[in-house]
Amino acid sequence: MTEFEREYIREKSLEGQASARERGRHGGHPKAVDDDMAAYAQPLRANGVPVPELVITSGKNQGKCPSVAAVYRILAEEDEGAV
Repeated sequence: MTEFEREYIREKSLEGQASARERGRHGGHPKAVDDDMAAYAQPLRANGVPVPELVITSGKNQGKCPSVAAVYRILAEEDEGAV
């Protein structure tokens, strides 16, 4: 009986996730860096501003400092896309 209940709960959870995806909802933590932040960080880094000192002045996270790892990651993704 327990196995049947577990399978039923699993099926309902998967159906709910599929329904949410159809409505444009995705689970998980929101992205720390949006496209505006990435576009803003690129020229600052090119001008020699150290990554830990980057403060974003545009986008939804205006005035906040993203993590150093997140900035390095988006800069690396931008570099890969340019090559």
